Amino acid sequence: MPPLSRLRPAVWTRRSLLVQLLAWGQSKPQAETSEFDLSLLDDWLTPLDLFFVREHFPAPAVSVHGWKLAVGGAVEAPFEIPYDDLVQQERRVLPATLECAENPVGGGLVSTAEWTGVSLRALVEKARPRPEGRFVRLTGADGFNRTLPLGKALHADTLVVWGMNGNKLPGNHGFPLRAVVPGWYGMSSVKWLRAVDLTDREDTSEAYRRRLRSLLAGVRVAEPVGAVEVKSVFSRPLEAAILSGRRFVVRGAAWAGEKQVQAVEVSADGGKSWGRARLGKAVPYTWVLWEYEWKIPGAGNYELVVRADGQPAERVSERVDEYEQSAWQRIRVAVK
Repeated sequence: MPPLSRLRPAVWTRRSLLVQLLAWGQSKPQAETSEFDLSLLDDWLTPLDLFFVREHFPAPAVSVHGWKLAVGGAVEAPFEIPYDDLVQQERRVLPATLECAENPVGGGLVSTAEWTGVSLRALVEKARPRPEGRFVRLTGADGFNRTLPLGKALHADTLVVWGMNGNKLPGNHGFPLRAVVPGWYGMSSVKWLRAVDLTDREDTSEAYRRRLRSLLAGVRVAEPVGAVEVKSVFSRPLEAAILSGRRFVVRGAAWAGEKQVQAVEVSADGGKSWGRARLGKAVPYTWVLWEYEWKIPGAGNYELVVRADGQPAERVSERVDEYEQSAWQRIRVAVK
């Protein structure tokens, strides 16, 4: 048997390797999910460092060098366009609010930015779609993909973008290229966009589809989630806030995807009576900021509720998925 002094280096080597493997496991990239803190909602556009992030897989390591967008599938003239050529195309600047389909009531998986890019329609038409190409599949470098109906993909406002609030896309927002599908939930706005393919079929996966429960059929998978539902949120006061005085300006935001919010109402008695909020500037595809002057009758506990046009008070009981949670938001505050 070798002396102990000759065994130690081997033991130390195995131990070092184990430490390195453990360290590697702890530092392995993870998919990021971070919310926008709605209490910081002071401006119509969300600063880049506050914009919510929702990743399905860890962000890929990417570089502009050699980056190309491929357009193919059911087309007559497939092609690839380098990043440097794409950014020289006729550009569009479009404000749009993005919301994660899994954003809960009152949640911060929603933000607004001004996007700079090129119409997806121009790229698709250049490839000359064949008649069977009724859907467009967008694929990111992280492996995530979504399929759009051809009509939505060819809408003039559906973009491939490289800019966000006048800057290049940050890495966690899809640098160097991403899709922006205004008025639809954020999963359709695929990040790190690598490929645009026309196809004859809709995505058949069960991700981002409504799930409905019935007594006769049990749970069934229904149509895919697409356009954003109307929704409204409080930014101030916060849940469980303690207020003083007899006046408070209640604030928040409301949005309706492809539609424009017409009215926001606030209740200070749990939904028994309502007052109309003042709306800020209205811009297509974006949230509208609102404020409501609350004249507080006296000290006590209050339930504040907010709703926008046609927003449901509660979610329908048949829904068993986590998507499109757009019921009224309710918060409770105390007044001294």
